[in-house]
Amino acid sequence: MRTQPIVSSDTVSENFFAKGYLDAIPIFSQDEAQGIWEEVSNSLELDGPKRFKTHLLLPVLDDVVKNPDIIHVVCSVLGTEDVLVWSSDWCIKNAHSSGFYSWHQDSTYAGMAMPEKAVTVWLALTPSTPASGCLRVVPSSHKWGQLAHEFKPSNENMLSRGQHIVIGEKIADFTNEAVDLRLQPGEMSLHSFRSIHASGPNQTDYPRIGFAIRYCAADLQRGSRITEKESATLVSGVEPENCSFIMESPPNRAMGDEEVLEWKRAIDRENRNYFQDNPVRQTYHR
Repeated sequence: MRTQPIVSSDTVSENFFAKGYLDAIPIFSQDEAQGIWEEVSNSLELDGPKRFKTHLLLPVLDDVVKNPDIIHVVCSVLGTEDVLVWSSDWCIKNAHSSGFYSWHQDSTYAGMAMPEKAVTVWLALTPSTPASGCLRVVPSSHKWGQLAHEFKPSNENMLSRGQHIVIGEKIADFTNEAVDLRLQPGEMSLHSFRSIHASGPNQTDYPRIGFAIRYCAADLQRGSRITEKESATLVSGVEPENCSFIMESPPNRAMGDEEVLEWKRAIDRENRNYFQDNPVRQTYHR
């Protein structure tokens, strides 16, 4: 077990604030990553809404979202010890899949008053490379503010809204400006909710499997588009007064009756906000 943080807080903060992302941070061994995926895939069918908030269903994923090395990095970036997991989701591209994620910002439909208080951790459980469709991020784009997005339905676009960034009424293409976030199993990347990112299809013989965890400062306030008070899991520090979220109960056993009920309540709250005005889909991309 580590007795010292994997990276210093100062280094984390400096790199993140300059680029808007961090990459290739080791969290688990490759054997540990494989074990996590085996336990998850043997317990769940990860399609539709079952892709989301599965840390409420399985203790192994509750342990992942509370991993001390991940929390150390997240607290350093957010500048607070009081941190919530707002949501989590599985980003899976099967072998030779044509699925892609178009250029977008996570902040666009999140309904957060201060998106700079939220970050996405992306944990690789299989190799994430250019060939398998790894995450691509535009350096320093988190400083550009909120850009306009439009819907463009596509069966291959894995974003539930099929959104693209548009500039001057044209779909923006950041291919030449972006960098690849190459990850081996057990490594994580992290990016700002404002960072522009995308990923291409999987051209390899193996699935590209990633677990995305959406962390936020516990005092983050919800903004536009929010009609339902959502829930979140406290993973570090204390719950502030007048918290914008209902506190969730962590799972005690895999897929227990109470765990499934807690998950369903959380998903229903999230869905009512996210899909209330979605002209593309009324359910998650499968």
